[in-house]
Amino acid sequence: MLLNNQRKQIIFILLLSYCASIYSQRLSADGGVMLRAEITIGNQNQWLKLGAYGFGTLNYGDISVESGLSIATYQFLKRHTVKIPGLAYSYEFFALAGIGKNSNLLGSSVSNMNTSLLFNPNGKGGFNGLGFGFSKDYLPKSLKSYSLRRGAFLMRFSNANHNIHFSFQNDFSIGLFKGAGTDYGVTGSLDIGFTKIIDPQTIQKVGIGIDLFTPRPDYSQSPRNSINSDDGRKNVWYTLPPFKELFYGNLYGYATHQENNVSVHAKLGANSQKTGAYIQNILHDGLGLNPRFPWPVETKNKIYLEISGNVFYKAITND
Repeated sequence: MLLNNQRKQIIFILLLSYCASIYSQRLSADGGVMLRAEITIGNQNQWLKLGAYGFGTLNYGDISVESGLSIATYQFLKRHTVKIPGLAYSYEFFALAGIGKNSNLLGSSVSNMNTSLLFNPNGKGGFNGLGFGFSKDYLPKSLKSYSLRRGAFLMRFSNANHNIHFSFQNDFSIGLFKGAGTDYGVTGSLDIGFTKIIDPQTIQKVGIGIDLFTPRPDYSQSPRNSINSDDGRKNVWYTLPPFKELFYGNLYGYATHQENNVSVHAKLGANSQKTGAYIQNILHDGLGLNPRFPWPVETKNKIYLEISGNVFYKAITND
């Protein structure tokens, strides 16, 4: 009897060890962290930023989850076209789930807050998946009321060294989409990008983007503003000071080149009030949202330009 019990215990231990071995062989993790300093100059934003960015993946067989977290503080001279100095803080979190071995860390490219990238040139596993995120900017002084949380819907498709991502950000709050539900400020953004690992030290990204910004609506007044009202057929908000006329509709292309511990990121496009109004009017009219905003649709288009330079330290690990 004692011998039989010992045999059963030995068999159980061997089976448990075998299962643990198989499990550990199928479970893998990759990740990286980055500390960076960034300077940005442009006709809408100018700042010096210090930040940290962490990104990681967890894979079990062909099932994968990935997540990123960023925090930063920055001293700015201009923000959202407003020339005012101040110290601001921001954070961003996102998570995606999908299929693939997911070892190249190209999911770091979906970050809206970082203009430099984490990547693993030795990781050949791709990824196809989707997820959600949220971010917030803490602004001071007269811009404090525009310290809003935005939600994000994300999609990503990657192979060994290429990646395509889609990011839609908005301030509405529905389910896993955790915006502030305010419908003003940087109310909506769209980013579609392509990323490629060139060699072990070099990565490049190109894409297109849209950013819409509107001032705070004045809920104390009836939405009978005549501007952007289609001759009075549509309800339009009045807006609150001190930024009653602060609108922009940025349509732009962007490119990033990163090599060793330095990266350069540039955006070039147009600030088109008419296009911004057209996009937001479709959403507000078609989806039955709040009244329109008084976009100055007769304003001529302006050039939108922004250039960022980064120096950073990064560390990559993989199991």
